[in-house]
Amino acid sequence: PETIKPFEKLLGLSCVGIFILTWISSCVSPILLLAAIMHKWYITTGIILLITIMSHTPWKKGFLSNCLMNFIRYYHPRYYNGATVVYEGESPLTGDEKKKQTFYAIHPHGAFCIGWSILFVSPEMSHVRFCFSPILFQSPFFRLFSRCAGNPGSAAKPDMIKHMKNGEDLALPPGGFEEATLTSPSVDRVYIKKRAGFIKLCLKYGIAVRPTYAFGEHKLFSNVQGMWKLRLAMNGLGIPALFAWGKLFFPLLPRNDTNMYVAVGAPIELPKIEEPTKEEVSLWHGKYVTALQRLYDEHKEKAYGSEKGKVAKLEIW
Repeated sequence: PETIKPFEKLLGLSCVGIFILTWISSCVSPILLLAAIMHKWYITTGIILLITIMSHTPWKKGFLSNCLMNFIRYYHPRYYNGATVVYEGESPLTGDEKKKQTFYAIHPHGAFCIGWSILFVSPEMSHVRFCFSPILFQSPFFRLFSRCAGNPGSAAKPDMIKHMKNGEDLALPPGGFEEATLTSPSVDRVYIKKRAGFIKLCLKYGIAVRPTYAFGEHKLFSNVQGMWKLRLAMNGLGIPALFAWGKLFFPLLPRNDTNMYVAVGAPIELPKIEEPTKEEVSLWHGKYVTALQRLYDEHKEKAYGSEKGKVAKLEIW
């Protein structure tokens, strides 16, 4: 394995820190703007408004954004003990699937979608539009950061449909808030039994689906366990119910004593059905869950080692 130098770990830490800080600051950006206006902090107000304008104004990547993207692409994986991305079959840029529109369903969500973020800056996935929470996508700090670092998009249904009609490849963590809430450092969990909307859209537009699993994601953060009915009900109202912490003295930072192993499964070729029935959606959703389970079972020993991998199980909620 490649030896990671201490300064590379430190630069990887900076990538993770920027990712998480912009995520969190975006969630409170309206409060920050209101406070700046009320206290007459004109410079702070101007900076927030400038970032907001830049994040929503159309522009193409230039020298600075490409530098940021390449910096994160190289150093982010070095924060962990190791970070590997493997593709069943050919990678998206060399395989036949590049001729076929593809949807990448990424699991697990985890506390901060670290596996998703590794793929987000992966060169092989640079053509893929990575979709996430519409609220987060509209917030200025994370929107600007993600536009500089990759190819982001909103997970709102109208936006997803627009991208699909345009023939774009998409990536999304379909487990959403619920899958984040279920995060446990001791077991792999996915929330997918009640998530068939992406399958319905992929059937409607004839898009292949590639199940994707980020091994090691669940070990990055601890999370309070239990009270699932209440917490999942809160998720249904759009309220996060995750109580997570990572490093002991820096709880917002993920632990870095684990290996990240992201497995991208073979494409599931879906037929094009303009108005899929519930039965057809259920059929193909079942095939997706089966493929996800197979992907997990075939890669768990490579990700966790033979001893831990043999006893590792995937809980499907």
